[in-house]
Amino acid sequence: MIARQLLFLFSALGAANGILMAAWFFSRRPRRLAGCMLGALLLAVGVRTGKSAFLYFNPTIALEFRQLGLSACLLIGPLTYLYVRYHLAERSGQPARARWEWHLAACLLLIGLGLAFPYTDYRYAWDRSSAGIHLFWLCYLVAAGRAIWLERARLCEPGRRISPESLLLASVFLGSCLILAAYATVAFTSYIVGALSFTFTLHIAAIVLVLRPHETGTAEKYGERKLNEDDTLALVASLEKLMRDDKLYLNPNLNINLLARRAAYPQALVSQALNDRLKKSFHLYVNEYRIAEAKRLLIESPELNLESIAERSGFNSSSTFFAAFKKISGCTPASFRAGALPPEALRNRDSGVRSSA
Repeated sequence: MIARQLLFLFSALGAANGILMAAWFFSRRPRRLAGCMLGALLLAVGVRTGKSAFLYFNPTIALEFRQLGLSACLLIGPLTYLYVRYHLAERSGQPARARWEWHLAACLLLIGLGLAFPYTDYRYAWDRSSAGIHLFWLCYLVAAGRAIWLERARLCEPGRRISPESLLLASVFLGSCLILAAYATVAFTSYIVGALSFTFTLHIAAIVLVLRPHETGTAEKYGERKLNEDDTLALVASLEKLMRDDKLYLNPNLNINLLARRAAYPQALVSQALNDRLKKSFHLYVNEYRIAEAKRLLIESPELNLESIAERSGFNSSSTFFAAFKKISGCTPASFRAGALPPEALRNRDSGVRSSA
């Protein structure tokens, strides 16, 4: 009897803590899409495993509660994939190609269909829906695994320890795989294995989060002291390489924290190198690369309007683009283009605009 009670305690513990951690991720500031996706994932898995725990110890549980668990199960695969994609995008400094609205809209449509045909009236169909839901989940895990595999070089750079962020990513992905395997093989094991798997993986992830502030590496090496000349040159070269090769400036959401993470230096030292060595603020440093890209587009792509060039150069808005261009170049984008392009190119562009209108 005591063993049964402990089993219920550990299985329900994961579900309860998952919901609490979801609330924590939703409330974190600044709010990040990766954090929101992880919070939603923890909430969905918490609901699913909570249903599993109660069903195992109370088989007469209401059918509506079973439907809630299966509906939450539909969201786990897409949310795992979206968390992986947004996490990798934030780490690389590139805009994420995944659109969470489309993925979650499809899931919500299926959940709405389930509400129209509830478990109480269509029990036979619902009892046989698990295989399809698990296949749906598996497809998203394959896509998430492929994204991680393609970014493996960034996640595990030679000579560097794996960061807590990468460990968290791995634990979330592998945890989702483990929970799916537990539910898919329930005929050979026990229904409670899925809930216990989530409790285990959730607490592994929590340990990773706790250890995050103690990450060793460049931050520990330098602490709060100032950089010497050689270190400053190395840091600046690392920043320029990221800008030149990875084109981080094209990410409109690039900030100094992300740039510092990609360069593997503390944020304070990156700011110090920019201010003391280059005599530039972070925004000026990044905008100079964006304006250089904009000038290239203004000359090489006369068919593009100024709004498109602003977007392709990494600016969040046209007004920010115009102000930065004027400040750095001393002229407007339109006057720069007029002075750089031959008259016939401008006439062809204007005639093309009129004909398309």
